[in-house]
Amino acid sequence: MDYTIKNEKISVTVTDFGAEVISVVVDGKERLWQNPTGEWAGHAPLLFPVCGHFGVTVDGKTYPIKAHGFAKRMPFTLVDSGEDFFTFSISSNEETKRVYPYDFVFSVTYRVADTTLFIEYDVQNPAKKALYFACGGHESFALDTDVDGYEIEFDDEEDLTHYYHDDGGYLTGKTQKYGNGKPLPLPIDFLQNGDTLIFKDVRSRGVKLVRKGGKPIARVTFDGFSNLLLWRQDEAKYICIEPWTNLPDYAALPDKEFSQKDGVVKVEGNSNKRLVRTITYL
Repeated sequence: MDYTIKNEKISVTVTDFGAEVISVVVDGKERLWQNPTGEWAGHAPLLFPVCGHFGVTVDGKTYPIKAHGFAKRMPFTLVDSGEDFFTFSISSNEETKRVYPYDFVFSVTYRVADTTLFIEYDVQNPAKKALYFACGGHESFALDTDVDGYEIEFDDEEDLTHYYHDDGGYLTGKTQKYGNGKPLPLPIDFLQNGDTLIFKDVRSRGVKLVRKGGKPIARVTFDGFSNLLLWRQDEAKYICIEPWTNLPDYAALPDKEFSQKDGVVKVEGNSNKRLVRTITYL
């Protein structure tokens, strides 16, 4: 089932399967990718409890979790709503424990104010023992022209280093410098065939998507998310701006304990952890 919240400027529609935002209309214009040419059927999938290819090994046992985790493949329950927000939730069950051995309640709240969409993750740990998770966003931004007509502006001066991945999505160890992020022109020669720009430990807590020689399209904030990835499928006219807590595993290295991995968030027993991102459409 689909649910919509809106005000005078913005309308946001979310489907309960994956709790995925499937439409964002601002001042009458659709701002999410709607797959008119068939390259990618997604819009803004939720990534939990891992981002990308990121193994889960707990107490020496490795679990067969899929890339990006399972939240985007699960039906959520609408647990709360109001004029300007709704909250969706999933809980651990027998299926999730086959790939991720923790008890949890994962909720996402979407809230609108003016032209800003607030996205709040809440991970509750009902057990006495600590749990660990990673999470991220995968929102698309529809473009009027190809990606080389746009650039990303980072809030702070950056030393951007791209981490290459192999065909399976694992890091290779090869890197490339990409400047200071003020601005970063979107490289059409790279953003093809599903390749992803992967930037680790960025200083900025926000970026702007800007049309070259024009006005900003959107501003994205991601406090609590250390890494930023940029992706599109084939030659489609969109870009995904993806804040992740973790990065993919290295192809050449064995998996290690999940709790010891970079980008994993700890939730103590009988407590919760919240992370908030925002997207302001300009």
